[in-house]
Amino acid sequence: MRSEDLRPFAVLFACALVVAFTMRVFWPSGAAPPAAKPTPPVTPVPVPTTAPADCGDEGALLVATGDDISTGSVRREKFDEWNRVRKPPGHPPAKLLELSGSTDVRRAQMAALAQAGSCQYHVLVLDLAWVAEFARHGYIRPIDLDDPGTFLPGPLRAAQIDGKQYGVPFAADAPLEYRRTDVTSGGYLLQLDDKEAGTINFLEAIEFGGGRVLDGSERTGVVLDEASWGALKSPTRKAFGTGADVPVLRESLHLDEDASTTAFKDGWVGVRPVSYMRNWPIAYHQLAADPRMRDEHGKLRFQVHAPPGRGGVLGGSVLAISAHIPPDKLQPAKHLIEHLTGDEVQSHLFACGGYGPVLASVYDGFRAGRGAPCRYEGGAEIIAPTAQELAQLAAATRQSVEQAEPRPKSPYYAQFSESFRRCARGVWEQQVVRDTFLSSADMLREALDGRVTGDSPAC
Repeated sequence: MRSEDLRPFAVLFACALVVAFTMRVFWPSGAAPPAAKPTPPVTPVPVPTTAPADCGDEGALLVATGDDISTGSVRREKFDEWNRVRKPPGHPPAKLLELSGSTDVRRAQMAALAQAGSCQYHVLVLDLAWVAEFARHGYIRPIDLDDPGTFLPGPLRAAQIDGKQYGVPFAADAPLEYRRTDVTSGGYLLQLDDKEAGTINFLEAIEFGGGRVLDGSERTGVVLDEASWGALKSPTRKAFGTGADVPVLRESLHLDEDASTTAFKDGWVGVRPVSYMRNWPIAYHQLAADPRMRDEHGKLRFQVHAPPGRGGVLGGSVLAISAHIPPDKLQPAKHLIEHLTGDEVQSHLFACGGYGPVLASVYDGFRAGRGAPCRYEGGAEIIAPTAQELAQLAAATRQSVEQAEPRPKSPYYAQFSESFRRCARGVWEQQVVRDTFLSSADMLREALDGRVTGDSPAC
């Protein structure tokens, strides 16, 4: 072959060398160019088979939870009592570690340590919606119950994953309607801010309004249709107690549970009067403790009602044991959990803090008038609910809990929650149209399957 015939190949070879050298200099060996960066995998980082040696406070049983938002901080009080007089001899003291008050941030903190195989936490107070994620990813271990029949069926089943019990019900939550009897012409407050409470409230707005979102035995089917769209777009909500169609206040889009409770106490949000509020049972004590919420005779200025049928979202928490708990902490953890879910502690948490009981016997006692009202220690000037008020709250709470539906049993529920909430908020903000919302059903199914990527359609 003549030299002039080789000239094009020489040019091509030189170009290839230049390109190779450029890639070597600007991109690390084996790395893809920036434009071709792959979508991060959905599957979590594999959990190490051996936990790190650093387990935090070696002498204590570490319990990770959120803030104690109860009136009088009664949950902390019960842990102190356990350490002083209730824990068996030789058991380590229980140390309560209160993480972020945000449900979403707290879950991320716990999951991050669990992914790393950390034994920093021994017992976890988990939101019911997280149990599937933590169980199926190997972050927590199954736990045997001596008498499961004492627990309310809904919270108990919600913590059963693949036929095994992965958490012991600790507090039961379900929606209640609060209605002011002295402000009769106001609107309805929900909690629709960009957090988990917003997801729950949007789900309930659709389900209470006659639409559907979740379906199937594990609530992992997604159904969005005209009824779903109509319920989400409805400017009113039918009151549980009166059956009236009440305007839903647009300010709800920026309110969480605490902010809506404050507005309900004030009777105003901005310049709009407030007559109704959807909230959890714990709000009852926060309202009853405020002198403004009682008349001159001490009677409450509000009523509480449970939903008349299904449509509410089951909330609450369970006590779970870390998969990486040191062997010497396992039995103490089980004893602590047994104590915290017994009649005495559950009754006290309800009477003094408003935490929904998980035991049928506690509800029966309060509804029959046998439940003792709270006596706050240390001379605290807190107005406690009376025995009659606790009986009414117990009846409403149990009815709502027994009718409420769990959130999906998916290890990828957090992805679904964020995706659904984004779509629902977009509808409320008039940025998402009907066809876009209804077509998001496929994306929501993918989210529950852990298949959401950067290319997935989003509202």
